[in-house]
Amino acid sequence: MVFQSDQHLSFLTLKRLLFVVALFAVSLFSVIDGHSANLRKYAGIVVDAKTGKTLYSYAADSKRYPASVAKVMTLYIVFEELEAGRLTLNSKLKVSKYAASAVPSKLYLKPGTSITVSDAIQALVTKSANDVARVVAENISGSVPKFADRMTKTARALGMSSTTYKNPSGLPDSRQVTTVRDQARLGMAIFQHYPQYFKYFKTSAFRYRGNTYGNHNRLLRSVKGVDGIKTGYINAAGFNLLTSARLNNRHVIVAGFGFNTGGERNAKVASLVNKYLPKAHRGDYWRQASIARPTGAGGIIRMASNPVSVAIKGTPPSRPAALGGGELLTPPAVMALADTNTSKPAVPTPPTLSTPQAETVQVASIEPVNVAAPAPAPPNRPIDLLMGDGAQPLGVIKVAAPIELRSPQAPAPAPQPVAQQQPQRKSLSSLTPLDLFGNLINGGPSTQQPVRLVPPASVGNDITSSVTKTAAIDSWSLQLGAASSANEANEILANATQQVDGLKDLRSAVQPITTNGQAYFRARVMGFTNQEEAIQTCQALKSKDIKCLALPG
Repeated sequence: MVFQSDQHLSFLTLKRLLFVVALFAVSLFSVIDGHSANLRKYAGIVVDAKTGKTLYSYAADSKRYPASVAKVMTLYIVFEELEAGRLTLNSKLKVSKYAASAVPSKLYLKPGTSITVSDAIQALVTKSANDVARVVAENISGSVPKFADRMTKTARALGMSSTTYKNPSGLPDSRQVTTVRDQARLGMAIFQHYPQYFKYFKTSAFRYRGNTYGNHNRLLRSVKGVDGIKTGYINAAGFNLLTSARLNNRHVIVAGFGFNTGGERNAKVASLVNKYLPKAHRGDYWRQASIARPTGAGGIIRMASNPVSVAIKGTPPSRPAALGGGELLTPPAVMALADTNTSKPAVPTPPTLSTPQAETVQVASIEPVNVAAPAPAPPNRPIDLLMGDGAQPLGVIKVAAPIELRSPQAPAPAPQPVAQQQPQRKSLSSLTPLDLFGNLINGGPSTQQPVRLVPPASVGNDITSSVTKTAAIDSWSLQLGAASSANEANEILANATQQVDGLKDLRSAVQPITTNGQAYFRARVMGFTNQEEAIQTCQALKSKDIKCLALPG
């Protein structure tokens, strides 16, 4: 009897224990479910992409789940790899069993197959394919967790202080959170840093292996001016949208998260675009809106200690103002074009770096484009950067005089005639001194890519373009000459913009260089999307007796 009684007590104790465990589990689930529900609430923001000013916000700093809008950061890193030369649009990405097992939306890729980078980009933009997001992550960083770590580091480097990524697709993870303010900042950054790839975000349809996938962003076809970026949905987040709109020389970034239906989301974001785009600044991109560019692995490039506050003309280009993932045009080719009639231009002696460290990278600022006398300093402008009130304005990110990085022990090469040599483009983020986070993220030292050569621009000859028309270049610029002072270079730019229509909508910049100890200032116009447009504009300038050379980059 005693044995049976003890057995009965043990059974009752076990039942009570199970009841307590079950009650705790239900309570915990309720807390988690409540937390998820709390994040499925509306949050919105409208930012003037030309000034950095916040035009509208609601719960802009409240945590939200990004859903598939997370793929914008995935694509930002893909663009970093493309610019660094570690990937090309034709590179093939291998599909693992794990990547193929991702839940829909997906392309249903088969393990052991591959997909090109170009197709992967379009699949992420249109179909929002989760299997492709995993493929990208594994091929770039080796694993999804390592790639997600790089995503977070890149977010921090861009000033997205409230964002943490845990996967490249935006699939549910309670630790993967962001704010609409952070996402608007990312929308500005990806436009500023990679304009040559931003066009992918307005892809209306993508055809792959016999199937056609339409873009989920319905505003591309229904709202005038909208040109991207990305939609998203998971149950815990609701329906999200990050979008860009440009019209009449105005530009806004709009983010709307937490809607119950796609139609509700589209209607609200469309109303924000229609209401605030006409109120946005019309004209130049201000310096205050410039977002410092991270290195290819999420590190931060140091900026000039005394940047000049200027207006940035037109679309911020990827080169030559690019940092980190950008490229340096190295000597001996002199692109100054001080006088296109000079038969024997001076050849610079490339400087050496005795201590090749990240801190030695020079970052310069550009001068404002003025007519004759310098204009007075502008009044205090609203610089409500996306990080909130009180944020400090960012400086213009410009690489100083092009330099050639080489070992301190290596002797300086003898100067050669310009016409016999080619300028080299080196991927800045592939250089070991600047690879601040690459080893940590990718599990080993970065491998320096072979130098990519660009056909030489013949200084002193009257030519319109420095490369053949068959070259596949996504971004072009014009060089209008060089002057001994920034003011003279500004006068060149001011004269050109007055003589030829359309130049005011592009970005003008004065680029300082040093040749044999002599300072020069190049006058450049950047932001052309194709070679023919650049050449036609160059010919129009030459018809006005303005020196011009069309260059890739």
